[in-house]
Amino acid sequence: MTMIVSVILVTLLSYIFSDYIKKYSLNLYLIFTVVSITAIVHAIYMLNNYSIVYIPVLKQIMKSIDSGALGGSFFILVMYMGVMDMRFKISKKLRINRGELSILATIITIPHNVHYFFAFILGKMNISNYEGIPLWASLMMFAAGVFAILIMIPLFITSFKFFRKKMTGKSWKNLQEYAYIFYAMVFIQVMMVYILKPSSIIRNINIVFYIIIFGSYTIQKVKIIIFRNKQKNLKNNYKINVNSE
Repeated sequence: MTMIVSVILVTLLSYIFSDYIKKYSLNLYLIFTVVSITAIVHAIYMLNNYSIVYIPVLKQIMKSIDSGALGGSFFILVMYMGVMDMRFKISKKLRINRGELSILATIITIPHNVHYFFAFILGKMNISNYEGIPLWASLMMFAAGVFAILIMIPLFITSFKFFRKKMTGKSWKNLQEYAYIFYAMVFIQVMMVYILKPSSIIRNINIVFYIIIFGSYTIQKVKIIIFRNKQKNLKNNYKINVNSE
């Protein structure tokens, strides 16, 4: 449920403040970095079995960051920007900040990656909701997470205009194609996490939610690719016919 709420809030706030995100992007990067560092410290305390007490709202924010829900919601929004219909005003307002939102997504996802990476290394994954997870499942989740991080890093770096300008348009576009692999790895990891949890209403709602989110995105993306290929073939056939006349 945390992810569902996070996706709604992130989408709503990204739309409302779309005119300010690009304008104050550096300020937002700094704020998110400070929050991310704080969340990493929080994760370190948690791994060392410290009990941390927060006020209700702050507790929920830290939970959404630590679980990856907040970062994941940003990535879901960025992902869907690739299949949005640009004829609508909401699509244009959201997509104008796609690069900035992807940077914020990465910054706020780092605490989640740090926490679960060291939890796996220190053998602290088999606790609470993850009690009794088979070794193969833990390794699969870990591998998918590491692979996703390795792809996320170059995508994150080249999202900054400074680095993007040093690349050719073709090379940058080719690199961005790896984002699809990143989304696939995230889906695999998330599905493994929820499938291995004991059955419950919340757990089943989350599974259905992720299947709908990633499934509908995949369908839309495939439809766009098919349409573009048809348009490309029509143009090529037209050129051939013109040249033959």
